[in-house]
Amino acid sequence: MSTERVFLSYAHGDEASAELIEAALLARGVPVSRGRDLTLFDGVTDKLRQALDEAAVFVAVCSPTYLDQHVCQWEFTRALLAAERLGPPRDRVVAVGGGDPTGLADRVTLEAIGDAVLKKVQAANGVSLAEGGMPERITRPRRFVGGYASLWDLHRAVQPVVVTGAAATGKTTFAEQYGVLFRTAYAGGVEWTSLDRLDPLAWYAAELRRVAAERFAVDLSGLEFDQARDTLADLMTVAGVDVLWVIDDVPADFDAARLVLPSPRVRTVLTARTANRRWGFTEVAVPPFARSAIRVDGEHARAVLAFAAVLDSVPFAGDFLVEGVAPAFGSSAPMLVARVLDELDGVLHAVDNPGSAGRQTWRLHPLTAAEIRRGTDVAAIVERAAVVLERAVADPRVGLDTLRHAVHIAREQTLSVRTKEALLRAVADRLEERGDFAASYTVRVAAGDNLAAAWMALAAGDAHAVLANAAALTGDPVTEYRARFLRAAAHDLLGDHNAANVVLGDRGVEPVWVSESERSRMALIRVRALRLRGQHWLARDLVEELLPKIQRAAPGPTHRGEWPAAAVEHARLLLLTGSVDAARERAEEVVSAFRAAGLSRHRLALEADTIAVEATEDSGSARRFADQVERWYGPADPLATRSRELCGRLSPPPNPVPATGSRWTRALRAVFGDGALVRAQVPSRSRRTGRAAGW
Repeated sequence: MSTERVFLSYAHGDEASAELIEAALLARGVPVSRGRDLTLFDGVTDKLRQALDEAAVFVAVCSPTYLDQHVCQWEFTRALLAAERLGPPRDRVVAVGGGDPTGLADRVTLEAIGDAVLKKVQAANGVSLAEGGMPERITRPRRFVGGYASLWDLHRAVQPVVVTGAAATGKTTFAEQYGVLFRTAYAGGVEWTSLDRLDPLAWYAAELRRVAAERFAVDLSGLEFDQARDTLADLMTVAGVDVLWVIDDVPADFDAARLVLPSPRVRTVLTARTANRRWGFTEVAVPPFARSAIRVDGEHARAVLAFAAVLDSVPFAGDFLVEGVAPAFGSSAPMLVARVLDELDGVLHAVDNPGSAGRQTWRLHPLTAAEIRRGTDVAAIVERAAVVLERAVADPRVGLDTLRHAVHIAREQTLSVRTKEALLRAVADRLEERGDFAASYTVRVAAGDNLAAAWMALAAGDAHAVLANAAALTGDPVTEYRARFLRAAAHDLLGDHNAANVVLGDRGVEPVWVSESERSRMALIRVRALRLRGQHWLARDLVEELLPKIQRAAPGPTHRGEWPAAAVEHARLLLLTGSVDAARERAEEVVSAFRAAGLSRHRLALEADTIAVEATEDSGSARRFADQVERWYGPADPLATRSRELCGRLSPPPNPVPATGSRWTRALRAVFGDGALVRAQVPSRSRRTGRAAGW
């Protein structure tokens, strides 16, 4: 694109200065674009973006009030970011009349503006700012006054960056404004995560899975947190575009370093009331914000704000407000809510939320929410909010923000127990459908759904959580049996097989009353229990009877469901019973299923890899595999320990051939070479047990 146009940016109170600058430029034959059709707090339009991008030089009238308007901030930031990609920003961006808070623009007096800009236009040689900019979605107007220089401090800081400030001082607003104004610096866009203070890691893991699914169509279900984070980081690195990731409201006592994606393509900005020194992050203190007095006039505004106060300061969709006040205002509720949102701009403000499925979301300032709740009887409003959110949660396409809202409402003390449990169970169902099992587990526990929680803990290998949930299962004989079965499985996980036998000595066929969903899970646990007790052939027969049933429910090798766990058990038992080639083939089948899904770090995939390596008896492969497991899981993980033990077993002794030996030793060496002596020292596998003699 070739152009010699100048874009002139100014606040509405500086129109007289803008007229003088435009006249000076036109006198030298330089065309000028101005946002003449804009009014105070107008949003960013396609026409405005196009006019700015087509200019070769950007001129800003930097009066004291220039950066008080969102549009001026947006124009100035976009121009500077585009100019930085083309060379020194001062070659393209000119500040007239006042101070430039960034120090990047070329400061020029009003008297010298004409000649100075003409030289810059000629030097640009017809290359527009668009060559250094990037398209972006159009942003809504925002009320953000002051603190613009601090946004540039944040942008220049070494990452990760934590924005700090006391409660309700504007940390979230500051981070939001950075994401809006500096969007063109991140070709991969912006991701926003609001942490749950009671269970931050589980809900953050759900956000990781959401981003992996939406950006890369990769399902991270079943991966442990650190592996899910690092897998997504690898995907971001390979994608090769920069992404801004904002993590809002991090508790000071939390290990925030675990939240940061280890990718050079991900820039992390966190907000917190205080920064923990152990984090080692760059700290940017949020500048003070002046909150204007809140005036709430009229019945409609009070009703909308009361419902918004119950939803609190988490972003929520506007249609929640409509449904919330519909019983009071009937069919006129949509128009009334739209009018209130317009009147209360700055109190209920729009939020650019990537996870909102295209719907506009809103946030109420937390101090405002607390103030409104103090003067309102919220019991009836909370019940109404629970009804609204239960309907929303019933939709299988529901977003994470809505699910978090539902859990937030369920924590309200005034909510009836029956409504609370129904809402939480609905949330847990949706989370499990999404593969967000860690978040679902805490929701199940909160709902008193201890049986489901115990099964989830067992699948995750958390024996102590299994025992804690099983202890709450009392009542009829069926419940008692399930509790004993789960406790026995937990003791086996802990390696206390005697305790498991005491709790549930009879490990025969599952009772006739067991549901189909439980039957295969119980059978698979029984397979593991038999293997741990050395009854390998019995366990193998049982798993070979079980696998066809599982595959009928989910045909083909898959990383989902019960098939991979059953297939790994089958591979182990094949190896232990001497079917080495069959064990390797089954293990490789599992590994291939996980690799095809992009989940090479999954623990089951690595368990299967261990079996495949052991079956091939390749010491080089074992060493490389052990190194990889240590990098991913750390040397203290049991999987890393087992892989190192395997590596040691498959490696030959450092000095297998003695310097001197018997007549038999010398004869073997003379006929077959040293390799014969090495082979003679490696014990062969027992055909029946698959174990080396003497192990």
